[in-house]
Parts: sequence; structure tokens; C-alpha cells
Amino acid sequence: MPKKQTTASKRARTETRKGQKFTTAYRRHEKPGLSPAELLALGVANERKRAAKHAGDDWSWEARTAQNRMWELEAWEKRRAGRNVRIWSAVIEVKTSALDADDAWHRLVLYTRHPYHRISGGLLHSTWEIEGAGDDEHGHPRTYAPIDPAALTDEERARLDADYPRILQHLDTRGEKYGPWEQAQVQHYVQSLRRAAIRHPESSPGSLPRGLELTYWRAHYRVEFLAGMDEASALPRAEELAATIVDHTGRPVGTVVAGSIRADDGFHNHVDGMWNHPAADTMGSLTRQHLWQDYEDVLAGAEAGRPVGSPQALAAICARAADELAAHYGEHLSGMAEHEAKLHTQPDGSRTYTTPSRMQQVIAQARETAAGKSPAELREMAEHAEYMARRVYGKVVESDADVRRIETTEQQAKTWAFLADEVESFVSTFGTHAAGWPLLGVTWEYETDAEGHYLGLWAETRDGERDLVGLWPHEDGYPVGAYEIVLQTRSTARPLTVLHGPEGTAPSDPVQSAVDERARRLGRGA
Repeated sequence: MPKKQTTASKRARTETRKGQKFTTAYRRHEKPGLSPAELLALGVANERKRAAKHAGDDWSWEARTAQNRMWELEAWEKRRAGRNVRIWSAVIEVKTSALDADDAWHRLVLYTRHPYHRISGGLLHSTWEIEGAGDDEHGHPRTYAPIDPAALTDEERARLDADYPRILQHLDTRGEKYGPWEQAQVQHYVQSLRRAAIRHPESSPGSLPRGLELTYWRAHYRVEFLAGMDEASALPRAEELAATIVDHTGRPVGTVVAGSIRADDGFHNHVDGMWNHPAADTMGSLTRQHLWQDYEDVLAGAEAGRPVGSPQALAAICARAADELAAHYGEHLSGMAEHEAKLHTQPDGSRTYTTPSRMQQVIAQARETAAGKSPAELREMAEHAEYMARRVYGKVVESDADVRRIETTEQQAKTWAFLADEVESFVSTFGTHAAGWPLLGVTWEYETDAEGHYLGLWAETRDGERDLVGLWPHEDGYPVGAYEIVLQTRSTARPLTVLHGPEGTAPSDPVQSAVDERARRLGRGA
């Protein structure tokens, strides 16, 4: 017999058909007919009952969970001090112009156009799903999405066009992290926040270059804050947070999404059937501290003549936001400069904290360890090293030495995985006698000159370059004829070579044979 739907479930499903999320709607309708104050009091009583149930139990997971929840709740109640306060959230929408999707992400999500609370820190806001915008290319709900220009008024398009910074002289640096383009974008928004703080609009920014067409985008942010018991007290806080997002003139451009203001009074726990208090269930101690610090600043501001949403309050918030953004981005720039100074360029172009000479030692040691191992064993070694680098060493990175340990372990994994493939390739092409060649740093590729087609054997030199050490004629990719030891390469002629021996044979060590023959015939090493 099918389970009978509750009234809350029926109402939630009705709202789901209208485009709302089922879980959100369900929580809103499952409250057991109590006032907000009664619900919160019920949540406090229930948390205390859970803790009392496990009194004397210091070891079980349930007891530790109940005790931790009780600690969080008691800390909350101490800060509340009997005041009628609820946790609220709202969704804020901001629109901007951009060159394309990547530019929109930088302008809407990365550093700029965020809502600002009364305190520092970003724990009380986050990007939020735009209902009806679908998923992005990774299958995640979109938090920023394009706007059809036809949906904007002429006035809106003109404002969004004017808001785009005139920094096109840096256009060729768009792809550089912390490059001139990104720096100019951030600095432009810092100046916008400062104009909002002094309430001194900028003059016209000038026209855009001919032929440049901007696209239009929007993003959603969810903000959390404390306010009184009714929505009338929450709305001004939400509107103030929206007003901290400004355009180039300093004018507020964020808007509160209609119907998005929600109170969090907890929810019905389907495990034990009791009502959960939100402070014990949905936040950590740092979030709790930020919520209360933000709220206390609101109260202090009202006493000092800066009520919620007032020009004085917004000016103070935007001034602090401008300083924070400039300092925060400056720290990132300094950190990036310090990071860049520590990097070394490897022969393959990658950049690491580990020096090229040390990395060559790691590769050489990995080759020595690989001696006598089968391709299957090498792949198992590579998988283990990759696991250690990512899952073990990568969990705690506190120093440059930790970074170098991860890099060298990853290099071991790459070397062993590469050798596994190379051993198979050499054996299938040259025979089992060539199984050890990859461990000597030898690779092969097809070579062609006026006299025929060859399999060229290349050795890696100490400075990371390559040296042609052998040529072997081939048919259909398999060696035939006599192996040739390369004595000297020439830019305008075929390499100078000497035959190794009988046809079909090759030196056991192609690198050493080239060194020996060059020393004997030319009077020098490889």
C-alpha cells in the first residue's frame, strides 16, 4: 500500500511543478503549526533532550555528535541573550557586461561584484543557483548565466555598456593569472567602491571602440544574516547587502530576487522525529561568530546614526570593502610574485619548486628502481606513487619542502608509467634484448634521409637535451640490416656512423656504445 503523502509533501510537490526545489519547499511547509519563536524554543529543548539521553557516554558517535551540537547551541543561545532574532537568507542578483563567458566569470564570480556584510570575511555569502538557467558544461547548476539583450531596456544596456572598464590596452593579457588585464579589472572595481563610499559619481567613461560588442550576464548570490522575527525586519538587511554591489559610478546595482527571503527556523529530523535547531545543525562556530558580529555591528550602527540601508551605513561598508578588496588582491599579487620567484623551469617547460638538476636525479633514481620490473609492476608502482602524492602528501602542504616532496613523487609516478609503455614499445619493436633501453633514458622515433628509412635511437643528455646515438634501417616498422652507431650529427648531411656488427644485432647499451666509439674514433665522449 503506497505511503500517504503529508500536507507538507503535497504542497511542496505543487511548488516543485512551478519550478521551485522540492527540498526547499518541503522544509517551508513541514513546520508543525508553531510560531517562529516556539519552533526555535522547541529546537533548543530537543537538543538538550538528545544531549541528556547520552549523558555518561563519552565514546559513541551518537553521544559525541549530540554533545557537539549542544555546545554549538549553547554558544548560540549565549550570544542571543534572550533577544528575538532569526537566521535569514536572501538571494541577490547582479548584472554586468562582458566580452564573453570567461570575462563574465572574472567580473561576476572571481573578485568583484560580491555583496559585503558589516564585517570582513566571505563566509556569509556564496554563489547560488539561478533557477531556470539550466546546468553548465560540467553538469552543475549555473550560478551565472547570459542575458538575452532583448530582455533589457535601452537604459539598462546603456548602463551596462558604460560600466565596462576602458582597459582594452591590456586585452592581450587576458589569459594571464594576475596579469595586467585582471589587475585593471580589480582596480576598476576598487575605484567604483570608493566612489560609492564618497558618493561622488564618475563622469562619462567614454565610448567603446568601434566594432566591440559586449554580452550581458547575471549572477546570483545567497546571503545569510540575522534580523528580527518577521520578514519586515529582514527585507532592509537584504536590500542593504544588495546595495553594496555597485557599478562604475558607485551606484547600487544589486537587487533582491523576489520571494527569495527565507527564515531558517530548523527542520524536522526524520531519524528521531524531533525538530532540529538551525544553530546546532547548519553552521560551524566561525559562521556563527560572523553572523553575530555582523548583527552587533548593525545594532551599533543604528545607535550611532547609521541605520540599516542608510547612505551613511552604505558609505562605511563600501569604504571598508574597497580597502579589503585592494589589500586582499594585493596579498594575492605578492604571494604570486613570491611563488614565481621559487619556480624553476624544467626541460619540458613545466615549472616546479624542484630544481632541474634535482628532478634529473629523481628520474635517474626512478629508472634504477625500475630495473628488472615488468610493465605491469611499473604501472602498479606508478599508481602507488600518484596516490601518495595526491592523497597522502597532498593533504598537508605547509612548506616549500612539502611541495617539492609532492613534485618529486609525481615525477616518479610519471617516470614509471612512461617506462611501462616504453618497455612494451621497445620489446615489440626491437625484441626482448631491448627491454632495458628505456631505463637508460633511450627513446626511439622514425627517421628518414636520402638513403632510406631508419629507427632512430635518442639518448637524454645531462642538460635535458637529446642526442642521436643509433640508426637502424627498418621495413614496416621493424629493424632490418645492420645497426649503425652515430658518431656525429651534421646539419647539412647524413649523420656520420659506423656499423655495430653483424646484421640483426645491436649493442646491449646503445648509449655507452656511442660514447665508446666516439672516444675511440673522434677522441671525445658523447
